[in-house]
Amino acid sequence: MSKVLNRRNAVLAFGAIVLLIVAWYESASMRGRWRARIDLARGHYVVLGYGLPRRGAAEYKQVLQERYGVEYRPVALCTVSESLRSYADAYDEVSSAAIQRRFGHDVFKESWDEANRKRDDKHRAELQKVSPSE
Repeated sequence: MSKVLNRRNAVLAFGAIVLLIVAWYESASMRGRWRARIDLARGHYVVLGYGLPRRGAAEYKQVLQERYGVEYRPVALCTVSESLRSYADAYDEVSSAAIQRRFGHDVFKESWDEANRKRDDKHRAELQKVSPSE
């Protein structure tokens, strides 16, 4: 009668686990493109973001959603693994191209410009509320 968990099987299992982990990280861009195609097929327009948010990111997210129905989804802040960066970049490559084709113009630049205008207008209004003596 042979043992199921002998040294050879343990080494093979460990090797298979390591191989699966490496394959998972190396396939990040492929998985990102695949997931973007699935979301687009379902009618979900999403853009992934990582890194610290720029000024006006909240307004940008709002403009994209309200005007174009595009969801801005942050996936990481300042610490981003190479695998996640690869996934998000590949996802955005596919989804951004589809979004541009759907609307026929640069909705991202237009949304940033409007978000900055909204942020500046809000800031000016807040400054006018502050009295000079404060």
